[in-house]
Amino acid sequence: MKFFILNGTFRPDRPEGPAFKEALDAHHAYLNPMVASGKILVSGPKPGGGGIMLLKAEDMAEVQTLIDNDPFVVRGVQTYAVTEFMAFNVQPEVKNWFGK
Repeated sequence: MKFFILNGTFRPDRPEGPAFKEALDAHHAYLNPMVASGKILVSGPKPGGGGIMLLKAEDMAEVQTLIDNDPFVVRGVQTYAVTEFMAFNVQPEVKNWFGK
């Protein structure tokens, strides 16, 4: 298993108003099962727009599929920068998620 940080940034031409709210609701509905299954450890918005996710996946192809199907990407709200990392120091409360 590999670990990734997804750093989302809102697009300057993103939809606003009801279209943004619909995209946000669809984005949450898309991510919630991945949180429930343990694929995503944490996700949330960041000040100024966009959001962060910490997730595990088999490989970058799996991450790219997740990104390509995210309603925020599909609806033109957000883009992602991806950083793969290896877990070294891990808090005891989340060691199991990292397989430590």
